[in-house]
Amino acid sequence: MRHRNVVVAGIAAALVAAGAAGCTDDPQPADAASTPQAKDITVWLMNGSAPDPVVKAVNADFAAKYPNTKVNIEIQQWDGIQEKMTTALAGNTPPDVLEIGNTLVSKFAESGGLRDLTDRKADLGGDSWLQGLSDAGTLDGKLYGVPYYAGNRAVLYRKDLFAKAGISSPPTDRATFVAAAEKLQAKFGSDPKFSALYFPGQYWYAALPFVWDSGGDVAVKEGDSWKGTLDSPESQAGLSWLKDVVTKYSKAPVNGNENDNDPAVPLGEGKAAMTIDPGWKVGVVLKNKPALKNQIGVFPIPGESADRTAPVFLGGSNLAISEGSDAGDLAYEWLKLLAGEKAQTQLATEGGVIPNKTTLLELHKSDPILSVFDTAAKNSKFTPATPKWANVESSTILQDMLVSIFSGRKSVPDATREASEAITKTLNG
Repeated sequence: MRHRNVVVAGIAAALVAAGAAGCTDDPQPADAASTPQAKDITVWLMNGSAPDPVVKAVNADFAAKYPNTKVNIEIQQWDGIQEKMTTALAGNTPPDVLEIGNTLVSKFAESGGLRDLTDRKADLGGDSWLQGLSDAGTLDGKLYGVPYYAGNRAVLYRKDLFAKAGISSPPTDRATFVAAAEKLQAKFGSDPKFSALYFPGQYWYAALPFVWDSGGDVAVKEGDSWKGTLDSPESQAGLSWLKDVVTKYSKAPVNGNENDNDPAVPLGEGKAAMTIDPGWKVGVVLKNKPALKNQIGVFPIPGESADRTAPVFLGGSNLAISEGSDAGDLAYEWLKLLAGEKAQTQLATEGGVIPNKTTLLELHKSDPILSVFDTAAKNSKFTPATPKWANVESSTILQDMLVSIFSGRKSVPDATREASEAITKTLNG
């Protein structure tokens, strides 16, 4: 679920040429008895996205129906994938099926590199997809990316530190969250490196839930244009609350990010009692500190009231078919298997990720960690559905705004006004 930024140049022209060569057939449900079978299809999956048993099972089911079609699975690395994918989609022999990080789908769709799968949504079971992933695969009301798997964030905490601070149960709303942080800081604050909540200043993925929970947003579409809305009263309220919390309870670098200043490190070392992290970070902590096996707990990011959790940013990947594929029907059949209930069930149970459908979120109900992330995923949101969003990320508008707020260099009104103006300009540029 890595998020990269890409400038797709020349794809549309290249794909027009591909279309002239007869390679733009719309994907239709394939019939093994009547559909001519291609010699092979090529599938690009990202490194670490699916356990080998899942892919082998999908290939076996596909081979049972299409024995004369070979499936070439090519594992790609995240580093440099935008440039590689741009070149591939503009070429004469693009991969037939691609896994795409969900912030990039609209970019490639706008450039003409992906096939429109809107009329296949019902066949794929789209009515039960997680909303955040469905939004990520949609551009201007049309479906280009089929939800593959999801990942989100929740609050990881040290049960032993909570107990020592006299906290008997996890927080359920913002008020109890602050009360817990206050007790933790009072108990362990003599250590100048201790954070009740470790929150690197650029960590915008963890900041957006508080904006959304307060009724704000990053941007809204008005007609054909986008308008940045981080300066709305609602957005400012969420950021003001977060500023107070970060200022009081976090010793993380104000200008740091969650990659260079990994919250899992201080959590494992006892220098932090709470972090906001994806579920796989539990494994990172336990790998380094196996003695903490029963001491890492998790609870949803708290909302303003106990009757709801804060909406979470739903990262992950989508599956797409390249517009230049000359085997669109077979590509669709393979994609449908990986996005289907059988593979998704195996992916959730063996891979530990959040499956693409709300109807499968009970698969982790007996897991005290993963079940919390599954529950939190039901209340999810996504960044503005526009190809220009990648430009917002690459220009570090959100990161710069947060650093200026947490450092005190700018007031919340001034920082959010400047960020909203920059977002408006970028999304409409």
